[in-house]
Amino acid sequence: MRRGRGARGLALTVALMLAGTMAACSSDEAGPSGKGGEEGASGKLNAVTLKIMFPGDPPANWSEVKGELEKRLADSLNVKLNVVFIPWADVMQKRQVALSSAEDYDLIWDNNPVQSIAAGLYEPLDGLIEKYGPDIKSTRSPQLLEANKVNGKLYAVPLEVNFIRPWTFVIRKDIREKLGVPPIKSYDELVRFMYTVKEKVPGITPFIPNGSEHVGVRMAGMLDPGANLAPVLNYAGLYTKGNDGKVYNIFDDMDPMMMKNFEMNHKFYKDGIFPKDVLLLKNGEFSRGKAAVTTFFDFGVNLGTRTGLEKSVPGATAEAFSLYDPGMKLSSTYKAGNYIAVPVVSKNKERAIQFINALNQKDNYDLLAYGIKGKNWEDAGEGLYKPIKENPYTGIPFAWGWNPKLDRIDATMDEEVIKLNQWERDPNNFTADILSGFTFDPSPVSNEIAQLSSMSKELFEPVVLGVIEPGEGLAKFKEKAYGHVKKIQAEYQKQLDAYLAGKKK
Repeated sequence: MRRGRGARGLALTVALMLAGTMAACSSDEAGPSGKGGEEGASGKLNAVTLKIMFPGDPPANWSEVKGELEKRLADSLNVKLNVVFIPWADVMQKRQVALSSAEDYDLIWDNNPVQSIAAGLYEPLDGLIEKYGPDIKSTRSPQLLEANKVNGKLYAVPLEVNFIRPWTFVIRKDIREKLGVPPIKSYDELVRFMYTVKEKVPGITPFIPNGSEHVGVRMAGMLDPGANLAPVLNYAGLYTKGNDGKVYNIFDDMDPMMMKNFEMNHKFYKDGIFPKDVLLLKNGEFSRGKAAVTTFFDFGVNLGTRTGLEKSVPGATAEAFSLYDPGMKLSSTYKAGNYIAVPVVSKNKERAIQFINALNQKDNYDLLAYGIKGKNWEDAGEGLYKPIKENPYTGIPFAWGWNPKLDRIDATMDEEVIKLNQWERDPNNFTADILSGFTFDPSPVSNEIAQLSSMSKELFEPVVLGVIEPGEGLAKFKEKAYGHVKKIQAEYQKQLDAYLAGKKK
């Protein structure tokens, strides 16, 4: 599953310093990071244990894959890996705890590193990458590297394969075929399919979206792609449109397509297309056979979803329907959705970057992304792979090495889906968004951001997910949040204006 695209940034107050150390988590090796890094008497690098924080659960067969990687690197980098997997529900909080309490991590996955960079918690990497990271640089386009710098410095390796932030609808193909519904080619057809499921397939929820970000501004933007609507980070109520360098808020400048989308979602909720507990459920319900339609940050149906569904519901199959088209003229900020960073407290900074560089070499990338060749996957040609159905490996390359040069596309997907994936991975297919290279410093409005985040969960998400009538819900949200939204908007616009003015000089 593609996380961090998204994966979702949580607005955190930089000054918040959480006490205590991180509670015991899923870890495949105990003990602190090894110290050293100098060559021993034999000329071989001293052994080092790198402590690494990854999100989610370990992939199946992780121990075998990790052991093979350590074996490969034994005579060169001489590293052992202490990888701590943090459950998705806890990863943002526990990452902040680990950084604030100076835990001895050498590498940390982060999907929103700006606050930690502003707090001085991540090491600048330009010099280390220049010396130890030639493959880190060669597998990433200049657009990707430049757009993810902060104040001219790279504080985290950007992990991204796509130059837009795509998402798609995933549909129960077996249910569609059983109902005699033709392959879905438009959003209106998708809506009709969901209502047919409601009428004729009891026990299945027609649509469980993957959180509010898929059916909010993003959805409105896809229904009107020419408008170039996009949310402003994760700040509820703020958005951009038309690539005009301006920031808008939904209270003073509600886009008509956004309101239409909110109204449609409310109808979905009232009609039972959304579940009653839509605020709680995510797309994991689809893999358990509970929904006919969901959304993912992927083109196509990812391997984990397919295998999970097949195990839960024998005979069930899934397919994808996307509102994207390779003919669309879209802009890109070239911002990554995921990063791997080196905390300033790490005692193994050089070895950490050497390790990430090794992971950006073809054979090692293939190992961590797809597992053991011949056991978990087969080569299907340039840029393609075929998972072995009896023993698939669902790696997490988004957390350590994602790059468009080495990442492979699942060859078992439909040809149309493969073309969409190839399209989104070429930076030359997109024009540079006016926000490209701009990084917002949230510290001047950190208090407002923290309060807006809390209010959003309580008052805005129910509107986006249709639980509350839009007019009524937005009025309540405005009453509580308008002042915070306006202050964040003003600060964002101020910084953006200064950035754009600097580019003109």
